[in-house]
Amino acid sequence: AIRYPALRQFGVSASSFGYSDFDSKLDDKDFANGKIKTERITTFFNSPAIQWSGNSLSATVFYTYTAIELKDIANLTDSQLMPLTSDRNTIDVAVNYSRSDRIFNHPIIYSLVARGISDNLNSVKRFNFNGSFTLPINKTENSSFSVGLLVLIDPSSPIPLEPIINYYHKFLSSGLELIVDIPTGINLKKEVARNAWVILGSNQSSFSTFYNRRNNLLDGKVSYNTIELKSGAAFEYLFAKNIMLSVGGGINNYFSSRLFKDGEHYSNASFTSDNTSAGYVNAGISLLSF
Repeated sequence: AIRYPALRQFGVSASSFGYSDFDSKLDDKDFANGKIKTERITTFFNSPAIQWSGNSLSATVFYTYTAIELKDIANLTDSQLMPLTSDRNTIDVAVNYSRSDRIFNHPIIYSLVARGISDNLNSVKRFNFNGSFTLPINKTENSSFSVGLLVLIDPSSPIPLEPIINYYHKFLSSGLELIVDIPTGINLKKEVARNAWVILGSNQSSFSTFYNRRNNLLDGKVSYNTIELKSGAAFEYLFAKNIMLSVGGGINNYFSSRLFKDGEHYSNASFTSDNTSAGYVNAGISLLSF
């Protein structure tokens, strides 16, 4: 859990982003441009796993609060996108199943994840599913290597398949740790003092916010989805045995920014936006385990 934050029991973090310039299209036609700013609070909770005979079952609950501001809008059509501020809640519940087995006398790990995403507790706005397998290739005291394949059933995903590459190596001469976790990120980590680490790297995340509005632009239920890559530095400090504090900052790049109406998916989203990169700062606290 020290090495991989996603494996920690609980965490909460707050991120503030600078203004990003955006150029948007509606139905493949230039629509509007301006500036967008995001503030985000994210939390997660990993339940203890139930394990039996090589099987494991657990659940993860994510909650995200997103505040968005649009300003300096220049409309390029008769439709009017107005300056606005909005704040939305997103709840994401994932059920995770994995099994450790052997194939041709080689270890293999199968995983299935079913997730329901919504903006309230009364309904589910989207179901996503993914399945994967991972083959451990090598493991020593200071390194490990595995490969696999991830299958995505997700209308907001640009591709249905992603490779899995997990590589870890600790350089004994410097104490530097290389952590490769594709498709999530690549990081360099070094312990600079007792229970204190500095991390440099890039990490990818995706976010969804849901709206239900009726006007000449948004008719009914829509979701705004971004795929983002944070590149920067972070400092983590472990205190009270299992509580980790972190602060960091860097540049946030937007791989994708799209708005989906009901029935749309990544390739036919009616509203798309190119967002420039923006600086960010974040702070968080997490619990390694109960």
